[in-house]
Amino acid sequence: MDEPVGIAFGPEGEVYVADTWNRRIQVFDSTGTFLREWPIQGWDSGIPEEKPYVAVDRGGHVYVTDPGYYRVLVFDREGNYLLSFGEYGTDAQSFALPQGIAVAEDGSIYVGDAHGHRILIFDPIDFEQLEE
Repeated sequence: MDEPVGIAFGPEGEVYVADTWNRRIQVFDSTGTFLREWPIQGWDSGIPEEKPYVAVDRGGHVYVTDPGYYRVLVFDREGNYLLSFGEYGTDAQSFALPQGIAVAEDGSIYVGDAHGHRILIFDPIDFEQLEE
């Protein structure tokens, strides 16, 4: 790995790691055995604050911050891209530098906006609606 920053645990005990400068998510089982990885289209802005974090909800959806592009990327547990949200700004839907991220039991998404000096809270994503 090259500057692993974010780490999260999935509902089945898998460990997800944001491998920053290799621009990928790596997934391991609970004993540290490599399972899979997928590339991240981002994490290449060149800013020193490019510190991505990762969270996994109880359904296995993987949320990854992309600080240099002011967004959150969402994948399924296998690394298939589902959606992204956010852009540069200071309103309630935008980020100045998204870094930390967590997903609550109810699916609410908490994003630490480091340069905005705030925590933004987003409603849970309706993944069933996305599949329709």
